[in-house]
Amino acid sequence: MESLSGKRQNASIFICYRRGVSNDITGRIYDRLVLHFGKACVFKDVDNIPLGIDFRRHLEDSVSQCDILLAIIGSDWQGGLSSHVGIENERDFVRIEIDAALRRGIPIIPILVLGAEVPREEDLPETLRPLCYRQGVAVRSDPDFHYDVDRLVRGIKEHISRSATLENTFGPARR
Repeated sequence: MESLSGKRQNASIFICYRRGVSNDITGRIYDRLVLHFGKACVFKDVDNIPLGIDFRRHLEDSVSQCDILLAIIGSDWQGGLSSHVGIENERDFVRIEIDAALRRGIPIIPILVLGAEVPREEDLPETLRPLCYRQGVAVRSDPDFHYDVDRLVRGIKEHISRSATLENTFGPARR
């Protein structure tokens, strides 16, 4: 598949979200991204973690292969009061994915949904605090949904185009 820049192959977008909090709007965003970039270029969910595999390593490997990570942040994104689910838990899928992207220098776009705001730095584990300084976009419900996702798609295309230009100039980035 030829990419948006005409030079790169299979630029990939990793969608990171908390299940049960933003499933519906994440599904709508995913569907729109697939229309623009193709299903093979958009990764969503953790249903494909093979049995017997260390899920932390699998998630880190999946994130390391993406060109951009979209962090879907909903109203209860940081997690509930349960000690086994939430951004404070080192085993939390969302935390593992974002931490891996930050460590590898993969661009992260915070996508604010359901009226959420960017988390405060002091409310995040230290390794995730750089997320607070990433430029993001709000994706609102109808009637603004399509306008907001179109803006997101343009931003992703610009990023992929810039990355391809840099790669052609300086060679592939090492992660």
